[in-house]
Amino acid sequence: MDSQQLLAELFSLVNDDEKAVEAILQYLRQRHGGVGFMLGVLSRRPEMFVPHVVQGAHIYETPRAIDPKTAELAAVAASAALMCEHCLEAHMRAAQRKGASLDEIFDVLLVAGAIAESSTLSVAFRKFRQLEGKRDDSAA
Repeated sequence: MDSQQLLAELFSLVNDDEKAVEAILQYLRQRHGGVGFMLGVLSRRPEMFVPHVVQGAHIYETPRAIDPKTAELAAVAASAALMCEHCLEAHMRAAQRKGASLDEIFDVLLVAGAIAESSTLSVAFRKFRQLEGKRDDSAA
């Protein structure tokens, strides 16, 4: 079988497979108490939804070099820094389910906020220096 045929066969396993989508949605409802907005909309396209959820499960549930609690705390930090409220709520709950304390989550939020603030100021100050007519020679 050539690679195009193999790819077509792989796609057919998830393409328009309402049974797979419904099974995943049921899993998400049981595991997380519901299905978030983004996944709910993405579920319209099984060929995108199924691999996305499987990838997420691998990333958050079975990371290779860190434990699942640390993976969720990283997701909390990223969600906070990117100001994604829905992601933040979901990942804070998931971090708690995986053993993170409220103090650990709070510390992660403080670190993420400090990085987000530094990033905002760095971008803004570079633009300010351009306005001043000065070149930015710094690397960071």
